[in-house]
Amino acid sequence: MFEAIRRGDHTSLRTLAKTFGNDPAALLCLDHVFSSPLKLRNIPLVEAQASLSLYLDYIHLLTELRRNESSAEGSNHQRLFGFKVLRGRGRYLVLKHTLLHEELVNRSGPSGKSTDACECSYDEIRRVIVHFVSGRIDYRTEIQDRTCRSVGGFSPCLPFLVQKKCGPQGGKGICSLQHVQPEQLTVDWYHARLHLILLQFQILDSAHCEKLDVKRYAPRLSPQEMR
Repeated sequence: MFEAIRRGDHTSLRTLAKTFGNDPAALLCLDHVFSSPLKLRNIPLVEAQASLSLYLDYIHLLTELRRNESSAEGSNHQRLFGFKVLRGRGRYLVLKHTLLHEELVNRSGPSGKSTDACECSYDEIRRVIVHFVSGRIDYRTEIQDRTCRSVGGFSPCLPFLVQKKCGPQGGKGICSLQHVQPEQLTVDWYHARLHLILLQFQILDSAHCEKLDVKRYAPRLSPQEMR
């Protein structure tokens, strides 16, 4: 896993995440996979569905981590964030260059920035973990949402469909719509596209993205499509 992370081998990390299941290692794999925006433009719908389904798994793992209240030795929190549990004291030591250290020193002001480690209580480490994970969910999901909006709801490009050629608006840039052949527009294709749209709703709902500018992208579905 760590070799795949070092190489930036996202294909291997996707496979490993499925192997690990609900283990924190799966979350670590997916956190690296989704450190950059999804590539959804003009790819087969089945590939887009696989990517969005995996992203939904990632959000479920993050929300489960946020709900988990254990920060004991060997807990998922301790394994992922690398802090030390000070036995018998109910205190925690967060080392410099770890994910939570910057969060903690920012709360303590400029005087804390030069420290090699921060000692904190359970309540403090709990708050900083929730804040960090919530920020991860919000930021990554907004990026993922913008990527989905950029492909026009996985809609077919009508000029390409009718004229066999595509001229992006203004003659510049790359067409964001799907380039499909007429024979590909089957009931199965339609259901696959509908599945992708509903899958994106699931992602936004699971991530609790309530910002209007995030949910506004969603295409309006007719009553027939919602059945």
